[in-house]
Amino acid sequence: SSSLKVYDGILKKDGIVEFKTDNDLLFQFSLEQVPEAGWNLDKFTWDLHNDEEMVKGNVMTEYESKFSAMGNPIHKLIASR
Repeated sequence: SSSLKVYDGILKKDGIVEFKTDNDLLFQFSLEQVPEAGWNLDKFTWDLHNDEEMVKGNVMTEYESKFSAMGNPIHKLIASR
């Protein structure tokens, strides 16, 4: 939850955090930390590239391209205050 507290001083009141990773354990941990930090878990997917709604407008990062090419699903969450 301390990671999300950093955003409290940076983001506007209606700001959001979008987080992507291919690491299953990190993503599971992040899903648990969002509500513990007092944030709302608005949306999440364990397989971004096969989620028609969440993949809309996706900007591929270098790592995302690399790891998805290796067959790793990309996980994504969107959190707000």
